[in-house]
Amino acid sequence: MSQSIKERYRTSAMIRNAIDTYPDGICFAAADGRPILANKRINDVCYELTGHTVTNAAAMWQELELQAITPTHEADSILCRLRDGTVWQFTKRPLSGERFSVMQYEVSDITELYEYRNRLEENNLRVSKLHERQRELLQNIVQNNLDKELLSAKMRIHDNFGRILIMTKNALADTGHEQSRIDLFTAWSNVIADMENAAVIPDERKSSPQIELLQVADLIGCRVEFLGKQPKERKALLLLYTAIREALTNAVKHAGADKLTIYISDSKGRYDIEIRSNGREMHSQIQEGGGLGSLRKRLEQDGATLDYRYDGPVTLVLTIPKE
Repeated sequence: MSQSIKERYRTSAMIRNAIDTYPDGICFAAADGRPILANKRINDVCYELTGHTVTNAAAMWQELELQAITPTHEADSILCRLRDGTVWQFTKRPLSGERFSVMQYEVSDITELYEYRNRLEENNLRVSKLHERQRELLQNIVQNNLDKELLSAKMRIHDNFGRILIMTKNALADTGHEQSRIDLFTAWSNVIADMENAAVIPDERKSSPQIELLQVADLIGCRVEFLGKQPKERKALLLLYTAIREALTNAVKHAGADKLTIYISDSKGRYDIEIRSNGREMHSQIQEGGGLGSLRKRLEQDGATLDYRYDGPVTLVLTIPKE
């Protein structure tokens, strides 16, 4: 009998020693909060925070909630800071069996993880501000491009106007050539038409990027048709329009196209896009130059991809992430 008692005592001592040497704090308590077993670590941490060891686990949890350093978003987790600056996380979870119902409490030192999380939140805030500035810059780019186009139109009209004045002077001096007068009237009609088009541009300053894109397409004699819903996110939308403008230039210049069709499908977390033209077929693979090379770099920087398909006129195949 005494031998059995000694063995039982030795076993319980070994269990107690194992729990006390456990690097984190742990406590098992009954449903009413009465502690069944608590190791030294959790007693030490609770003593520094509350002024006493774990006498009632449920009451201890309520005291810890009052000292939490951040609002508790989870009912079974609390963060507390000790006087030495270390941060400890308390968690609890029920342990149920056929004959018992026990609550397990744990406490762990998460100082490094907590500091890392704070740095990550600060970095996320800086990145968010950076993205906001980038969005403003993208909006300014659209405006700057429009201003450059307007300035180019004004310079072209100015040059044409100078030449037409010289033509008029020469035509007045040479009254014997009917063809000269016809050429003069044609030139004046072209200059007046250019001036009328330039006068319309300032009224479109507040137009959307899509309207600006369609205007550019119309100027070079190409029609753009969208099939599918366009991206809602401004970043994805600007990437799409950048790709369309590059495809528009290449399709008209190299394939003689007069129509561009944009197929857009919304997949999980991304947009699958195909940009097709009705131009001539390509008999060799595309060699990316400055325009397409810059487009690929811009897309890949934002997590998008660019590929080509050669079954007929060249088709640009893009995937653009939603975020």
